[in-house]
Amino acid sequence: MFRLLAIAIVLLFCGLAAVTPAQTVTSYADDSRNPRTADRVVSPEARAESKRLYKEGVKYGLAGLFPQAIEILQRAVRLDPGNADAHYALAHAYFDTKQWEKAVDSLERVVELNPKDQEARDRLSLARTMAHGGNASRPSASRSNPSSSPEPVGVQVSMNVKPAPPPPLKTEPLTSEQPVEEVNAAANELALTKIYRVGPGDVLDIRLNDSASQQSTLFTVTPTGFVEHPMLGEPLQAGGLTVDEISSKFESELKRRALIDSPKVSVGVRDYASHTILVSGLVKDSGTKILRREAIPLYVVVADAQPLPEAARVTVVRNESNQTFDIDIAQSQDMNLLVRPGDVITLLPNVTQFVYVGGEVKLPGEKTYRRGLTLTQAILSAGGVTNKAKEARLGRDNGNGFLAISRFKLKDIESGKIADPVVKPGDRIMIVE
Repeated sequence: MFRLLAIAIVLLFCGLAAVTPAQTVTSYADDSRNPRTADRVVSPEARAESKRLYKEGVKYGLAGLFPQAIEILQRAVRLDPGNADAHYALAHAYFDTKQWEKAVDSLERVVELNPKDQEARDRLSLARTMAHGGNASRPSASRSNPSSSPEPVGVQVSMNVKPAPPPPLKTEPLTSEQPVEEVNAAANELALTKIYRVGPGDVLDIRLNDSASQQSTLFTVTPTGFVEHPMLGEPLQAGGLTVDEISSKFESELKRRALIDSPKVSVGVRDYASHTILVSGLVKDSGTKILRREAIPLYVVVADAQPLPEAARVTVVRNESNQTFDIDIAQSQDMNLLVRPGDVITLLPNVTQFVYVGGEVKLPGEKTYRRGLTLTQAILSAGGVTNKAKEARLGRDNGNGFLAISRFKLKDIESGKIADPVVKPGDRIMIVE
């Protein structure tokens, strides 16, 4: 939970204010890198205070008070050098404010505390490159010209940190309204936030048997999804595969050709380029963004793009299925929608919206929508029902231009047997006998 909160603060750290490294540095005296300090026994009181400070730092970060947030996080890691969440949040704060050396120190500490944290290792590698004057743009690293570096096609922003997943799937027994297919689909969507399938333009770091070769280990995936490696007789298909799948495929090919005894291939993504989205509208940071997951929650994208105060809703156009989602930013559940490569996200102002009420009501017609409007309230705005009214049929656009109809018995709502449903802009409400 703490790690997820850390990610939220990092996303809001990035670019919310023009903060220079000199402005961000406070009275920093981080002694967590001192071996004696790092290994000391931490009392339960100190550990509890470190966690409290960590959460306090999150609050300051969400409020945009960056110097205070960084100072509090520094105090947290001094109290408990083993607080990996605080180190991780502090590392990203330094990273996003371009304090590369400090980011390296904090990320090294995270990796030391959790050697299996591959995301921290990837981030550490990039921070080290930047600390030595590297370029944050996407490099083109191929076998024939490993030093070339074209212009970036997009901006890798804080969306490349670990995204906070949507709320966990419900574990209640299945009902007739919750078929197995829907549960499986939800589980598959959640899995997309944890994997990355390589695509054209991605730069892979391929190492054989952990050898310290003098040759470049960086190879760019071709537009057709292949990787050309000098140890292989022909290009290897990598597009659409995870790094683990590529490693296994590479090892199998080496075994088949009997080039290396017991080959061990390690593959990682050095630079991400294939998964792009477009963000526009009422945001401070618009343009092409690069994802490091197959999908990422919409609220992460919106927070990273820094919405303007007048932004009230967001539309997501999904090219792969020609679907359009219109979402109220204040609706946290709807903001868990997973954004996928190719999506176009636009933040828009609040405008007057309507619902439409007809049938057995006294004043049918177009009614002004307000946030939180329920079915009963919409009916009352239409003057109430006639004596013949028994059922409400609520029609809602399913995202493909078709109406999905839900039926509600008015007496069940009135008696409290079922909840009064919340309506959305554009809903068509028909009251029938």
